[in-house]
Amino acid sequence: MKIERPAIFAGMGEAFAGTFGNVDCRFTIAGAVLADPVRGILRQKRELELADEFGRQDVEAITHVLSVPAAGLDELEGERDSVTIDGTTYGIRNVTDDGRAMLKIWLRGDI
Repeated sequence: MKIERPAIFAGMGEAFAGTFGNVDCRFTIAGAVLADPVRGILRQKRELELADEFGRQDVEAITHVLSVPAAGLDELEGERDSVTIDGTTYGIRNVTDDGRAMLKIWLRGDI
């Protein structure tokens, strides 16, 4: 789904990822590998579910989130597509669009 972005954000995703990016990614969309790599920001997101009054244990999970410029990735979908980072391919669980300049991608697999 293509989101109409305000003109003020044009080029901002590429500038942001170019400055703060820590990985180069190559996307496979609908079975076709994109020719050009995309600079991205890979982060770990820690989620903690605390124990309850019934004595259940705390549960901690680490999720990996990749932020990339939205330009050129309009057809990217979760579950169907994948991304290769440093020679290892990861499935895409979910994709959200911030409506400005970036996509946030939740990855599958151990990183």
